[in-house]
Amino acid sequence: MSTSSSPSTVGAYTTQRVEIDSDGALMAGLLCSPLGAKDRTPAFAIIGPIGFVKEQSPIQYATRLARLGYTTLVFDPRHFGETGGEPLQFDSPALKTADLSAAVAFLSQDATVDPARIGVIGVCMGANWAAAAAAEDPAVSRVALVVGAYLLRTKMIAGYGGQQGFDDWVASTAPAYEHFLATGETDYRPMIAERMEDSFFNFDVPYAWYSNWVRHEPLDYRGRWANRLATVSEHLLWQHDAEQSFRAMSVPTLVINSTDSATDLATVEQLVEQLRCENQLIVTGDQIQVQFYDDPLTIDIAVDHIDSWARS
Repeated sequence: MSTSSSPSTVGAYTTQRVEIDSDGALMAGLLCSPLGAKDRTPAFAIIGPIGFVKEQSPIQYATRLARLGYTTLVFDPRHFGETGGEPLQFDSPALKTADLSAAVAFLSQDATVDPARIGVIGVCMGANWAAAAAAEDPAVSRVALVVGAYLLRTKMIAGYGGQQGFDDWVASTAPAYEHFLATGETDYRPMIAERMEDSFFNFDVPYAWYSNWVRHEPLDYRGRWANRLATVSEHLLWQHDAEQSFRAMSVPTLVINSTDSATDLATVEQLVEQLRCENQLIVTGDQIQVQFYDDPLTIDIAVDHIDSWARS
């Protein structure tokens, strides 16, 4: 367990910059620890949307839960934010899941944390990696999935007009990925371009939300979010299937959704039906996806449900 700063007190909790070992790479993290705890505390490691940095949605959940008595850990995964690592902005399901498990392992070494009560929280696309970690890592005792933008093979096949269309797309992107594996070289696609149709986020809501992050360089407190994604990421991302994780999870699972979030409610209900573990589905209302990123009222609702569920 490595720390890189002394704790700072923020009301009912402290914050401390830490370094988290993930397969030999040191990830930049922020540990939030409640003050005045008499016993070892429950804890959560939190992972956010595609291309996220810890200063975006994860910190919103971390500080609120710390005030409620949970030790929380947010971090910049490998290839992102302060952690860095070439190629920058490379989003990989396997690496994101491993990085989240590394954060869980870090929490288990904290003498103030109860190692039997360490959970993970995934927001938006981070729900895929939280579910995968919960399915694969026995150190994860519970998982909360908040408005998951679930990557589902059935949806991808339908989107490409059938199995053959999807297989053709995979084959067409394979050479660039193989070149990347051999050389480390990749092209990049802007998250937000001048024209929405040229952006990775090429539809209204995320384009509007992330546009506010494009010119944030003078605002150091907002971290090191970068406005691009390594194009080889898509070869891996769109082949991931969260349904497999739902079938494999065996720990208590909380699923929070709205009627207007990234994955439609009917699909989420079908995923929950595949769980073979203790589970609860909460539908919060008609909030849109990005309200779960930074809208205080919406996040307070989600955190209240996480707290009530974890205590039960």
